[in-house]
Amino acid sequence: MMTVKKAIKIIDWWINHKKTSITTFQEKWKNSKDKYGVEKSLIDADKSVIKNLELIRKELVPNCKHLKKMKDKTADGQWYCMNCNSDL
Repeated sequence: MMTVKKAIKIIDWWINHKKTSITTFQEKWKNSKDKYGVEKSLIDADKSVIKNLELIRKELVPNCKHLKKMKDKTADGQWYCMNCNSDL
């Protein structure tokens, strides 16, 4: 079963992988004579994927202040926020 924490790690990895790929492609295609715009289209598509992944990540990781009254412990002693369900 996938937890939110694992999903966030996967999304972070995916975002970093896409950013690295864009940088690599830009370096390789720096002096290219792409007359059909394929390279630009591929990079633009990856940028769109990154933007969407960042929006998903933002929904998974809310802007929570973890107020003291919202903190609680699990049975194994792990502190978490009852408001956003994040481990503390």
